Amino acid sequence: MKFKVKYVALQKSYQNQMDEIDNAIKRVMLNGSFILRDDVKEFEENISSYLGGKFAVGVNSGTDALFLSCKAAGIAQGDEVLTVGHTFVATVATIHHCGAKAILVDIDDDFNINVKKIKEKITKNTKAIIPVHLNGRSCNMAEIMSIAKEYNLVVIEDACQSVGAKYDNKCVGTFGTFGCFSLHPMKSLNCAGDGGYIITNDEDNYNRLFALRNHGQSNDKQDIFEYGYSSRLDNLQAAIANIRLSKLTQNNNIRRAIAKSYAEKLQDLPIILPPEPKQDDRYYDVYNSYVIRVSDRDKLYNFLRDNGIEVFIHMYKPLSEYPALNLDGSELLVNKKICNEILSLPIYPELEEEEIEYVVSTIKEFYK
Repeated sequence: MKFKVKYVALQKSYQNQMDEIDNAIKRVMLNGSFILRDDVKEFEENISSYLGGKFAVGVNSGTDALFLSCKAAGIAQGDEVLTVGHTFVATVATIHHCGAKAILVDIDDDFNINVKKIKEKITKNTKAIIPVHLNGRSCNMAEIMSIAKEYNLVVIEDACQSVGAKYDNKCVGTFGTFGCFSLHPMKSLNCAGDGGYIITNDEDNYNRLFALRNHGQSNDKQDIFEYGYSSRLDNLQAAIANIRLSKLTQNNNIRRAIAKSYAEKLQDLPIILPPEPKQDDRYYDVYNSYVIRVSDRDKLYNFLRDNGIEVFIHMYKPLSEYPALNLDGSELLVNKKICNEILSLPIYPELEEEEIEYVVSTIKEFYK
């Protein structure tokens, strides 16, 4: 189906930086610089500086960023890791692949972990907590870090959807022991395929991750410290990510402006909107997604798509509702309710004003 308003505009994003990207691709190809070369190192330096972390390690996906962080944290058989059921399956899959058990905590109205529910899930086997900063909004990191300190838990931040988001003027991904990010094309900072990176402020963890991503080898390949993995950020993708990074602040500001426009234009409708951007708020949201809540979600979904607006339902049910995953979700009452109401509207830097107006007018038409 051809949509009048697409959910994302990856072609337009490429066209806006086409000359730079094409030149970078040509340079990498002509130099034959493909695996762990200068572009990867440059991206790691740039992104760690941008986010305010000490070290960055480029890996081949956000999933591997989470997995390698769990391995570096020593998460293993018999351990329990607290996280949420309102996230992409990769979050809990990485826990499972370490031999540990994911313990799901219910979410709050902002789709992030309910910090008031965390302590009741902690047992003698709890090793870590993975807060998921969903849709470009930070979790309550003050409370999470306080609980982690009290119970001696490792904090691994899943910041795959929230690069540039802040809590108390500090970027997500820099609070915990590890911050995990994705460069998937659907993310605010992206490349032309799969990619990811890990932020850490601890040099020992940095060195461990550095080896884990490349078969456990030392940087000079003269030693092997352990069995590792093949999880390297491609040099070509790093070159593209470096170019994209130059516009990240500008693009996040555009996303915030679109979110504010949606909030102003949709405020009088029977819709629960995401928090509106505020300059004096301790949360600095970057709106990787703009997710509304409506009681008649399926009807609105069909109406918008029938009228040429590409919208999505990204989470139909909590992860605990998939029997194959064998997760307990008996207490995820808010999560279950929200999954019946959520709908993601188009939001991206190339979205034009007339397209925003068409989305808004079509939603208003639905509620007439």
